[in-house]
Amino acid sequence: MKIFPIRFDRNEFSGSFGDIGTDLPLLMGMILASGIDAASVLIMFGMMQIFTALKYGIPMSVQPLKVFATIVIAHKLTGPVIFGGGLAVGIMMLLFTVTGLIDKLAILMPKAVIRGIQFGLGIQLAMLAFNNYILTGAKPQTYILVAITFLTGLLFLGNRKYPPAIFIILIGLIYVTITGENHSAEIISGFSFHLPLFNLKFNRNDTITGILLLALPQIPLSLGNSIFATRQMANDFFPEKKITTRKISYTYSLMNIVNPFFGGIPTCHGSGGMAGHYTFGARTAGSIVIYGCMFLIAGLSFNF
Repeated sequence: MKIFPIRFDRNEFSGSFGDIGTDLPLLMGMILASGIDAASVLIMFGMMQIFTALKYGIPMSVQPLKVFATIVIAHKLTGPVIFGGGLAVGIMMLLFTVTGLIDKLAILMPKAVIRGIQFGLGIQLAMLAFNNYILTGAKPQTYILVAITFLTGLLFLGNRKYPPAIFIILIGLIYVTITGENHSAEIISGFSFHLPLFNLKFNRNDTITGILLLALPQIPLSLGNSIFATRQMANDFFPEKKITTRKISYTYSLMNIVNPFFGGIPTCHGSGGMAGHYTFGARTAGSIVIYGCMFLIAGLSFNF
């Protein structure tokens, strides 16, 4: 496995926060809805980030499967169904990869459709944030905080000397200090060492249920956004890497074949995640390593 140069500097640190606004709510939502082991979820999510970082050498994001997560949260599906569905997604994508079908589908997919998927996903996430936070009667100070962080992000966007996420994090720390919404004592009191739980608590029925309820609705979005749109964005930002559709499909499938056996949720790559890391300053896989270590340390160290 060829490892590309990886940097760890302020821009990579800033870039590491480019996807957390999407990932963390989905992770926590699935954990709370299904009752699966939080430590295993966080550890495996962090490990998949680091694996991907070393494999690609660029800010190739790893995200929860969005359609998958939405259905799990809405219907409070159980862990075995999640793991069975995740394994099914991994096997299906592996079949697309080894048969070469993924390359044939990529040829048939026009670039205009890929751009439309990227644009539509951005609008969808923006509307989700609007509906969940703006229309739900949030506290007045929340609106002020959102406005300040948004303007700060715009002000420092593209600034290599002063990347935006550093200031956004600082604003958040100031906010929790002033408002008293600091739960560091509770977090510290929950410190304890954990390893991911080896998991075989899903059977054929769970897998069939996962296929019908989760895998089949997820595959079209995965092909469009996780594979084709991600390859297009990788080639836009890093044309010298010459990343192929088959390589992305292969790592996607491998993650989802491994995750279920250690209590990890199904994961994918994503064009929006890569755009977030890149926009916040990331140019190497250093941001993904930092991001993965955050989840890995949290899962290994704290009792949730």
